[in-house]
Amino acid sequence: MRSIGLELSWSRGAVTNTDNSGPSAVRGACRLSRAFFAVVSSMFLIGTAPAEEPLLINVDGGNPPFMYEQGGRAEGIYPKIISAAFARIGQPVIIEAKPWRRGLSEIDEGKAGVGGIYRNEERDRKYDFSAALMRENVAVYFCSDRPLVFRGIHDLKGKKVGVLRGWSYGNEFDAARKAGFFSVDESPSDRANLLKLTAGRLDVVLSIEESGRAVIVAEALTGIERSSVFLTSNYAYLAFSKTKSKKALLEKFNQAIAEMRQDGSFDRIVAKELAR
Repeated sequence: MRSIGLELSWSRGAVTNTDNSGPSAVRGACRLSRAFFAVVSSMFLIGTAPAEEPLLINVDGGNPPFMYEQGGRAEGIYPKIISAAFARIGQPVIIEAKPWRRGLSEIDEGKAGVGGIYRNEERDRKYDFSAALMRENVAVYFCSDRPLVFRGIHDLKGKKVGVLRGWSYGNEFDAARKAGFFSVDESPSDRANLLKLTAGRLDVVLSIEESGRAVIVAEALTGIERSSVFLTSNYAYLAFSKTKSKKALLEKFNQAIAEMRQDGSFDRIVAKELAR
């Protein structure tokens, strides 16, 4: 590091002055010395100012193209958008892809925020939310040799439904699930659910339209159809526990997202991730 060179001879000369300047010269030297040390002290304080503490934000590790783990890193639309928005407001973040239930556990414990989360009545009581990031259409997938005409929740009665572990699919679905209107089989990823569907172990699979389509293409799965009616359309958000008092930060985040939509960078991120 380059050193800071400061000439001190003026102070030495003033203190050792042998002329008949008397106490006023000494007082002048003291004032200069105090000013010098104030400048040096302020320089050190500026140089050692504490950095902004990074925020930990979790996303689901098994929901491509929106959020997933790859090579030990969080990848997908939401990690990229969240990272870019926080960079705009100068807030460092650490984004980690984890099993969804673990992510929900850590937001409840106040350890981390969560990206790509849906809202429901229970979560509204516990979390503060950003503005909506994206709208996700939850599709109903089934095998063509076991067709299903899906128009609403009532058409799932008695079915074995594949869902993602820890996910909420809206108040209506969650209430029907709790009432035992259908049975549920949980898996950590859409891939696992769709493979179970092709093996005849599930009647239907619920998946975000883009995520289900990506798996079907990647795995070259055949004989799978999607209903023309979606189960639900949900908005995805960034959220923090209310105990962490992040409303002010979320307002800055929302502004950054609005700017990204305005300048086109938001859409460019989405398009790039969908093309991967």
